[in-house]
Amino acid sequence: MYYEIYVDLLLAENFLMNYILLRLTRRLLGCSATHRRSAAAAALGAVGILGWLAVYRFLPPQIMACIGIAGFTGMVKFGCNTRGGKQLVLGFFCCLLMSFLMSGGIRLLERLAGRRGMAATVASGFGVYAAVTVFLKIQEQQRKVQKRMVTVYLGAGGKWKKVKGLYDTGNALWDATSRKPVSVIPYEVIKELFSEHLRKGIVEFMEGKPVTEPEELQTLHPHYIVFRSVGCESGVLPVIQIPEMVLVQGNTEKRIRTPALALTGKDSAAPTGCQMILHPDLMDS
Repeated sequence: MYYEIYVDLLLAENFLMNYILLRLTRRLLGCSATHRRSAAAAALGAVGILGWLAVYRFLPPQIMACIGIAGFTGMVKFGCNTRGGKQLVLGFFCCLLMSFLMSGGIRLLERLAGRRGMAATVASGFGVYAAVTVFLKIQEQQRKVQKRMVTVYLGAGGKWKKVKGLYDTGNALWDATSRKPVSVIPYEVIKELFSEHLRKGIVEFMEGKPVTEPEELQTLHPHYIVFRSVGCESGVLPVIQIPEMVLVQGNTEKRIRTPALALTGKDSAAPTGCQMILHPDLMDS
């Protein structure tokens, strides 16, 4: 049994595939390799494959496997301009995984669409590139959300409540009475901070009913503020002030006296995974 190998076609296909893989790996790792550097590494890798095939019959499989791994590692190192052993190992496995994905895509295209050679390589590379782009965008969005996540401790009546907060640039609520930025939280989340009588007064205040014992409720400085949102031209939100709020983000801690909190219905204040929407001005307060 023998195979006919067209050297020019094999060289071109491997160069193109190597180049796509190196650029994808560079993007995943955030390396600084230029297009020229990646192209040079891809070309060396394509030539190296031809040399590897030429001597395959004359050396033991174990040695050929080691040569292949060493060559692939060198191509990733130079073509992506990795820094440090950890990044190189990660780049090696990322490039290897995407190589399998591209190879599978090429075979699938050959079966379903009848595409072969360069056309299949380009189409498969485009598909993997699109998948990596979507993945990176999702990762970037998650990182942005994580940067705005904060642990919040709310204190009132000698009690403390720990909640997950999110700095939201869309929150423009401002309390003209206390001249403070207003954060938003469902009443159900913090009701355990108050006594039974005070809970009753807060509920009556939120529902716009006459408060049975207004003197006790006055310690929270209850009032209303006007708001506007998508789908609602205007409305009012009940606002109270509790004694203290502590924001913890990493090693940074911010202590805020008498913060203004707008109370909403159950589970209506923050996105999934959060319990409280913080005013963005509190980030720099």
